[in-house]
Amino acid sequence: MPLFNYHCTGCETEFETLVMGSEQPECPECGSTALDKLLSRVAAEPRIPEPVGACGSCAQYGACASG
Repeated sequence: MPLFNYHCTGCETEFETLVMGSEQPECPECGSTALDKLLSRVAAEPRIPEPVGACGSCAQYGACASG
């Protein structure tokens, strides 16, 4: 189900909504279908640090008490 951003030309509201198939979205504020489709921002994928290997004495990953 794709999310799209719209700008209502009737009441100037900007909103995001799910649009399925040939469904015609409506403004949540005024109900108008006179909408401009906006470019959606793509969220960057978060970076997850790679685990450093397990400590030989305590089996913890990353920094541990034994150094």
